[in-house]
Amino acid sequence: MVLSVNKLSPRKIARMGLLMAAALILSWVEAVLPFQIPIPGVKLGFANIITLVVLYQYSFPTALLFGILRVLLSSLFLGRLSGVLFGLCGTLLSVCGMAFLKRCRCFSSLSVSAAGAILHGVGQLTVASVLLTPSVWTMLPLMGISSAFCGIITWIPLKILGRYEVVFPSDGGKSLNKD
Repeated sequence: MVLSVNKLSPRKIARMGLLMAAALILSWVEAVLPFQIPIPGVKLGFANIITLVVLYQYSFPTALLFGILRVLLSSLFLGRLSGVLFGLCGTLLSVCGMAFLKRCRCFSSLSVSAAGAILHGVGQLTVASVLLTPSVWTMLPLMGISSAFCGIITWIPLKILGRYEVVFPSDGGKSLNKD
């Protein structure tokens, strides 16, 4: 499904711009933090907070496009072009999986966030197994547990902000606070 130009109101364009700016700032903050998770390919994923906002506020196609643009722009701005393929594959799998789980309506936003983080790691391992060696799959259990933990950590600010409608305004936006 392609986004129609007719559906892009000035308000939506402005919101998407602000959300993208927030995601890029969170990517930068994560890059400059001295704390790093000692597992290759695993990071907290602060920018995923914003991707979840877009998924719950708008739609799957919007969230997918947002995720792809976020990976491309953050890689460009942070000078990490070598990781674009890893980020894109992780984001594609993550957003698709989160949209599917959200659509099922039997999973909480916490579950959706944790699953998204796990699927992002699986996407990265898929790229690594093709480009490097298939033995990277031995990292899946450790990466899966670490990613689930990171997905829970990134869900917490969503729940807090959603409670105060800072991220989820009452003017037609959807809320994460249904769980």
